[in-house]
Amino acid sequence: MILGQHDQQKQAYRWVILVAVCLIGFMTMGTRATLGNFFKAIIADLHWDRGTISFVVAINLWVSGFLQPFTGHLMDRFGAKWLFAISIAGYGLGVALIGFTNGLGYLLLIYGVLMGAATAGASMSLTNALVAQWFRDWRALAMSINNASAALGQLLLVYISYLLLESSGWRLSHLYLGAAVLVVTLPLALLMPRRATQAGGMAIGRADAPQRQALRHGPLETTSWSKALCSAPLWQLNAGYFVCGMTVSLFTVHLIPFATDRGLSAETAAKAFGLMAAITVAGSLLSGAVSDRIGRKNVLGLAYLTRGAAFALLLLWHHEVALYVFAVIGGLSWLATPPSVIALTGEIYGMRALGTLGGISLLAHQLGGGASVWLAGVLHDLTGSYDVSFTLAAVALLGATLLSFSIAERRYSVRYIVPAPSAAGD
Repeated sequence: MILGQHDQQKQAYRWVILVAVCLIGFMTMGTRATLGNFFKAIIADLHWDRGTISFVVAINLWVSGFLQPFTGHLMDRFGAKWLFAISIAGYGLGVALIGFTNGLGYLLLIYGVLMGAATAGASMSLTNALVAQWFRDWRALAMSINNASAALGQLLLVYISYLLLESSGWRLSHLYLGAAVLVVTLPLALLMPRRATQAGGMAIGRADAPQRQALRHGPLETTSWSKALCSAPLWQLNAGYFVCGMTVSLFTVHLIPFATDRGLSAETAAKAFGLMAAITVAGSLLSGAVSDRIGRKNVLGLAYLTRGAAFALLLLWHHEVALYVFAVIGGLSWLATPPSVIALTGEIYGMRALGTLGGISLLAHQLGGGASVWLAGVLHDLTGSYDVSFTLAAVALLGATLLSFSIAERRYSVRYIVPAPSAAGD
């Protein structure tokens, strides 16, 4: 009876965790997406070129990526509470301090290093891994809700940041945004569990769950993240996720400047970006529900293929309507990938090292993102357009599509493992 009450409390607590990480993602991912609005204003005020500020963004992504496996290991070992709290405090402070930028070195330190490190400690990869550990049933859907909240934050905060930029300038805007991050998210971080949970332990309240958990193990399941590095599925997942990072970071930072370079107004570009974020909410929820039915690799392959088509369309169709069509098609695939990447990683390798393995995946994602953001800025300074960068993105997405479809999910995922007969013969 006491155990049953304890299980019921855990069932309720996992929903508290989900709501908290959703709001954290709403604020942190939302503020990260505002850079496109401030991009040209910062360049004009500080007399920089696009390659310079793109390099700062690349440093942010690379620092975040390189620290991600380390912070994932910290969460696996010690839990999320203080890791999230310290990271969110550093992130919110960093956003506010951007308003005092007066030189390249300062912005490299604040945005590149401080915010990059802080992002690694409260990333979507870690919150998705935490959700995966607490939700056994409908795991991908729960993670999709988390990602949809981040997309909703991008939808609202990108437009709010545009209004702030028009009324207060980019410096005061960052002070306001930083204060909002601290006020909203820091108390939520303190709701996180203090210690790491037992992997897969949230299939509670169901009498047969412990038996099913004990009897179902994938052939590659491991408690050591290093052993997973010796198997093909992790490399296939991470190669695709590298391309995902390339393309997401490319349009997050450069889509609004791309649109205004083509003669569209900043308001039109911000609205298109907001539309894409709105579609992302639906795309994230849809991908989670669909991947529970048709398989994770198929959702990944379709997402990369769809995104590649969106880039090709934007390159070939020089019209304002093309920007909105890109927003719809690209939005469907934007956050469709993280739930399937984390879910499939956990189902192939188990939950014990999922934070670390998710961190390795995000390392690949951020390496691709940093390289593409920097290269796009440099190529724009050299050629005067983003055509080369967007073409490379479309080609890379075709490769990611083929890699994803080639993953042997049915061979390795625990979802397709037939449970062995129990000792009792039932």
